[in-house]
Amino acid sequence: MKKNLLGLIILFVSPLGFAADGPVFSGVFNSTLTTGAGTGDLPGFYWGLEEYANLRLKKQLGDHGSVYVAFNLIAAGGVSALTLQTGPFGVSGAVSTEDNISGNYAAAMELERLYTHLTWNKIAFDGGLMRLAFGYGNVFSPNDYFNPKNPLYPDARQRAVLGANFIVYPTDMSRLQFFGTAPKDPFKINGEGLSGGLAAENHWNKISAQGLYSIETDAHNFGASLKADLPVGLTADILWTYYQGESATVEGLAASGGVDYTFSIATHTVYLLVEYLYKGNSSKMTGYAEHHYLYGAGKFNINDYTSFTIGALAGFENFSAVPLLSFSTDLFQGATLTLQAQLPCGDGELGADATNSYFSFTTKLSIKL
Repeated sequence: MKKNLLGLIILFVSPLGFAADGPVFSGVFNSTLTTGAGTGDLPGFYWGLEEYANLRLKKQLGDHGSVYVAFNLIAAGGVSALTLQTGPFGVSGAVSTEDNISGNYAAAMELERLYTHLTWNKIAFDGGLMRLAFGYGNVFSPNDYFNPKNPLYPDARQRAVLGANFIVYPTDMSRLQFFGTAPKDPFKINGEGLSGGLAAENHWNKISAQGLYSIETDAHNFGASLKADLPVGLTADILWTYYQGESATVEGLAASGGVDYTFSIATHTVYLLVEYLYKGNSSKMTGYAEHHYLYGAGKFNINDYTSFTIGALAGFENFSAVPLLSFSTDLFQGATLTLQAQLPCGDGELGADATNSYFSFTTKLSIKL
């Protein structure tokens, strides 16, 4: 399967790359070393090394269209190789390495984006494998239910969905979005699990608002999101889901709210962010087992090239948390070195017993192409 994917990529890139109006190429290359002290299934000391490349292509189609392609190439060892199979929070990953182990590393390749974008004046159309994002939350965003954000992995590129997106722009500050997606199970051939919906969005001088309705098999989703750029930044996000099955009717609610503020101290900039999440038992938020979460972070910019961040994600039910410390500096144009440490606390979902580690230190070199 992965050999076929590589062949398709080469087939697409080769003829376009030699054309006079060839594609625009960009990407990110990350080299990440992780070390830590473990508990549970991990040894007292563990390590991981990952070489990751996200490569992107954009090919213009006349005056009204574009084709976008993005794929990931990964080589990993140690705990980083295990993450390819298990993913965050033990959720099955999208990449299997069983037939991609060569020498002392595990290799993986994944198609990330593959879609066509067409536009004419006040309308636009997207079709293919793409990202459908909703809501304004910085950390949590219940409306972004196709692939909710996870503050423990802020740099992760969100997974795409296979579908279509039709957008109408009534004014320069508003839009209507009609969308549809394929079932979450790609092998469903009877149409069960298809979803579709409508999102309406409008922007004013300092306030933006979005409304969302979508329908799935036996489920209706109603969402709203608000963002205000006042002396402090405010965000609010709520998604209510109504399930009507053969034997029961279930309602699920997820809501988040956040405040952020930026100010200066001498020549330095400080950014503060606090955001709260409530997740009901039957809500669509995945990867969150508890009901109440709180995230707080502060970022201090030492200069235009160097910053220091301290933050924490906490679960209220059992008082477990993951404090995060991060230091980032630009070595040269396009290259950033990041040092990050995290220390899970408590015995709950976010604690040491749940994450199978009680300390980790990560060094990452990121190069933009």
